[in-house]
Amino acid sequence: MGFKTSCMRRLVVICSLLLVGMVVYAQPNQLPVSKRTKTSSIHLDSTKSKADTTSHMQQEMMVSDSAHSTTDTTRHEHNEMVLSVDSLTMSDYTLSIERVNDYMNTIGDSAKLGFEVERMSRRVDRMTEDIAQIRLNIRGRGTVFNIKNQFLYQRYTTKLFNETNRIQSSLDIMYRRVYRAKQKLGKAFSDSVFQKMYADRALRTTFIEQLTRLDRKWHRTDSITRVNVGILNELKVSLSDNSYSLSNMLNILDRRMDKATPLLFGNEVNNIWGKEFTEPPVKVSSRRPVSVPLSIFESEQNAIGYYFSQTSGERKIVILFGIFLFAWLFLKRKLLKTISVQKGAYSYLNLQYLNNHPILSLLVLLLCIMPFFDTYAPASYISIVYLLLLITTTVIFFRKGKHSFLLQWIVLVALFVADAFAFLFIEPTFFERLVLLTVHSGILVFTFRFYKSLHKQIPYYSLLKWATVTGIILSGLGILLNLFGRFSLSGIVGLSAIFAVTQAVVLTVFVDVIVEIILVQLQNSRLKEGNNLPFDISIVIHKIKAPLVFIAVVIWLLMLTSNLNIYHSLREAVMESLTTVRTIGSISFQWLSVLLFILIIWTAHMLQRLISFIFGETGTEEEDLTKATKGQHSRLLITRLLVLIGGYLLAIAASGLPIDKLTFLLGALGVGIGMGLQHIVNNVVSGIILIFDGTLQIGDEIEVSGQAGKVKEIGLRASTLTTDDGADVIIPNGSILSSNIVNWTFTNNEKRVILTFSLTGKELDANVINEVINETIKGIEYVVTKSTPVILFTKVAAESCSLTVRFWSTTTAGDLVKSEAMLKLSKAFAARKIGFE
Repeated sequence: MGFKTSCMRRLVVICSLLLVGMVVYAQPNQLPVSKRTKTSSIHLDSTKSKADTTSHMQQEMMVSDSAHSTTDTTRHEHNEMVLSVDSLTMSDYTLSIERVNDYMNTIGDSAKLGFEVERMSRRVDRMTEDIAQIRLNIRGRGTVFNIKNQFLYQRYTTKLFNETNRIQSSLDIMYRRVYRAKQKLGKAFSDSVFQKMYADRALRTTFIEQLTRLDRKWHRTDSITRVNVGILNELKVSLSDNSYSLSNMLNILDRRMDKATPLLFGNEVNNIWGKEFTEPPVKVSSRRPVSVPLSIFESEQNAIGYYFSQTSGERKIVILFGIFLFAWLFLKRKLLKTISVQKGAYSYLNLQYLNNHPILSLLVLLLCIMPFFDTYAPASYISIVYLLLLITTTVIFFRKGKHSFLLQWIVLVALFVADAFAFLFIEPTFFERLVLLTVHSGILVFTFRFYKSLHKQIPYYSLLKWATVTGIILSGLGILLNLFGRFSLSGIVGLSAIFAVTQAVVLTVFVDVIVEIILVQLQNSRLKEGNNLPFDISIVIHKIKAPLVFIAVVIWLLMLTSNLNIYHSLREAVMESLTTVRTIGSISFQWLSVLLFILIIWTAHMLQRLISFIFGETGTEEEDLTKATKGQHSRLLITRLLVLIGGYLLAIAASGLPIDKLTFLLGALGVGIGMGLQHIVNNVVSGIILIFDGTLQIGDEIEVSGQAGKVKEIGLRASTLTTDDGADVIIPNGSILSSNIVNWTFTNNEKRVILTFSLTGKELDANVINEVINETIKGIEYVVTKSTPVILFTKVAAESCSLTVRFWSTTTAGDLVKSEAMLKLSKAFAARKIGFE
């Protein structure tokens, strides 16, 4: 029992020790330090070092295991990316090279400048020269004395300044484009595939040729880009300098123009009865002394030279117009020679200028239109051109005019020369003021004498009357201004006075020369058609003279305002008023557009009336309405219609009417047309159909709506018939188109004539009767002889018979032929002793 008990105790102790050992081994860090013995501590320390090592490795493995499951996916994705890059093929590298090449081509195209920059550079150089020339010229004579030249320099300086701004805007766009290309060039090789290929030595060796070409292209593009940026920078600097210079010059000119007006109207010098001559206290610029006239001449010469350099386009237009005029004269030289030789046969044309001085007449015409191109020309240039015009006109007047008129004209020309020289070259000394006063007094006296010689029966009386009245007023004003010390203003007004008088006389020649040109062209067209009969020129002159006189008045006003130096300010004020946008409701418009609309429509109506005269139609003679000319009449009618329609379309386009905002108005107009204006629209449409259909032509003999006559005119709304009684019957085109028309001349110009008569006699032989009738009718004028007369015996008796004779004549001479045939048949049968009844 005791043995068993002791064995059991030993077994419990052993199990307890084993259990404690296992617990200590399994959780060594969890034991409190206070309960550890020194021996056990040493033992545990040694055990802990081993356990810690094992535990740390186990923890790393656990973390590694747990992290392995987390990073496997990421590592797998990275491996796929690496594998995808590593799996690039040769075609991928080739495509990358192509992409880089295309990118560099795009950069190169953006960096190119082309010929536009070269033209721009040349233009900038010319502008620099012009600026230097203007700067030199405006330092010349006094501004007050040369205010017209200041207008010239101010205008072209403004044009240069505006052009400089436009070039700067274009240059800025180019510069930004080239500069962006330069920036993009640094990113040309940023393609990732290209960079990987370039980093691989083996791949570089494989694509060495392509990479070499790309390298050369990059360096070439980089060099071009740098050069182009430099070129554009130089241009920008030049433009900046020009802009600065032009801005300063504009300020100078503006200040001078601001001072010019008070100086002109102020006391420029003392009154002429003053004790001594004094210079004005303030001057725009100092005048050159009288002893150095060459500087004044050089100043005017420079102004003319600069004006010519800036108006080459206008000169080309004048030259082309002159070539056209003299080419026309060359083609009509034979006709003019025939008219000159056969003066009696062509006296109805009444050629006074082209017949005697054809070249000088065209030169007058060419010089008269110069004011349309020379409104800003220097005063010296205008005076030279106008002097040439006066000399040419004097040569023409020398053979044409009366002795008294020619003497007055020569005096006026001499006064113009003296006044122009005084205005351009003399200074306001006391003696020269007396010279100018004498010249203006002569202009006043001889202009008044010229006015007194005018009478209402002379051509262009109204134009000459108002021109001379204007000359008298201006010359008197010039005298007063000179007396009270406004010397420069006196010269301007006096020169305008002599211009006003002499130019009005020259413009009468201008109008007559154009009328004669149209008459010669008209006669030439008629001769080509074999028509050499005279015609009434008064109808042609009546239709074309009014617009020509209007053009002459415009030229006269243009020169008057230009000489008075008010054209520039007047033009700006008028243009500002005309171009101001005005609003009525939701519709905006400009008076300029309205004026253009009216002017174009008026011009279209004028041209469609005058175009027929240019091509040989007069519209009054019977010979114009033959079969040979009816086709021409129809073509001219179509041409007139096209001119009219084109004029209306151009007027609408020029007016800028907001058609989209006029929808309501157009709809209301459509309703009005449908209800109240349908007959008018019907007539207009019918007129267009008649014009293009050709079933009715001018000159046709027709019967319509109970009226018979000759078609005189086919208009858009109505047509005009001239009856045998001389009445003009106006029939709406709708009525003509909806009625049955009897057209005697639609296919030919023949009309059948029927004669009915009786013959009495003892011996009536049918053969003799037929012979007499055929021979008699054949000899009558206007009888169509291509067919023999038809002779019908309607009644036959022993000593009598009744006959009906039918034959053909021209349509217009039917009644005349019938009368002539009755008279001649009566006489022929009486010679055969046969009674005619």
